[in-house]
Amino acid sequence: MLAGGLVAALIAHVLPFVRFVLSPLVTLLHEFGHAVAAWLLGCPAVPAFDFVYGGGVTHHKYFQLPLGILIAVGWAWLAWTFRRNPRTLALIGVCTVAWLVAVSSEWRREVVISAMGHGGELILAGVLLYMALSGVGWRIPEIERPLGAFTAFFVQIQTMQFAWRLRNDADYLAWYREGKGGAMMNDLEVIALDIKIWTGLSLDIEQVAGWLLAFSLIPVAIAILLYVFREPVNAFARSLLLLDPD
Repeated sequence: MLAGGLVAALIAHVLPFVRFVLSPLVTLLHEFGHAVAAWLLGCPAVPAFDFVYGGGVTHHKYFQLPLGILIAVGWAWLAWTFRRNPRTLALIGVCTVAWLVAVSSEWRREVVISAMGHGGELILAGVLLYMALSGVGWRIPEIERPLGAFTAFFVQIQTMQFAWRLRNDADYLAWYREGKGGAMMNDLEVIALDIKIWTGLSLDIEQVAGWLLAFSLIPVAIAILLYVFREPVNAFARSLLLLDPD
C-alpha cells in the first residue's frame, strides 16, 4: 500500500499536466486547515479557491467574543462530561490551556491560523495514510485505500517541494515575497513577521520553511507508528472515551 501510493504520487508529481490537475486537491486541504483553525479560535471563516491569483484564500473575520465564549463552554462541557476519567480530563485540560494561549492574543491567533494552512495539509495527509494502512473509514476499501495512500503522498511531496524551493530557489522566494496581488502576504511571511515583531526573535521566510520541511515528516511517521502499534493505541483510545473507568 505504501509503495504503490508513493510510486503513483511520484509519477503524478513529475508529470506537469497531472500535477497541475491535482494541485486543487492540495489547495482544498490547505484552505480547509485555515478555516477550521479560524473557527476554533473564534474567527468565522470561509475557504475558497482564488481564481484571480491562483491557489486559494480563506477569508476570516476578526475575533467574535460570542463565538469564543461558545467554544470555551464546549471545553467546559467536555471537562464536566469526562470528570471521572483522569486521563481524558488531563488531555482536555492541556488542549484548553493551549487554546486559551492562542485565542487570547490577536497575533497568536493570526500565527496559528496562518500555520494551519500547510499544517492542515500535512495532518490530513497523515490521517489519510493511516486510514489507507488500517482500512478504517472507507466504503469501498479496495478502491479507496490506494487512492488515500496516493493522496497522502502527493500532498506530502508537494508541501516538501514547496518548503525546499523557498530555502534554495532565490527566484521562487522573491515571487513568494510579492504575496497575492502585491498586497496580501503569504502564510510563512505572516508567521515570520508576527514572531519577529512580538517575540523579538530574528526570523525569516527561509527559516519558517525549514520548520515546515522538518514538520512535514512527522504526520506520516506518526501514522505509520499508530498503525504498527494499533492494538495498544486502540485500547488507549477506548479508555479515553470511558465516562467512568472504574
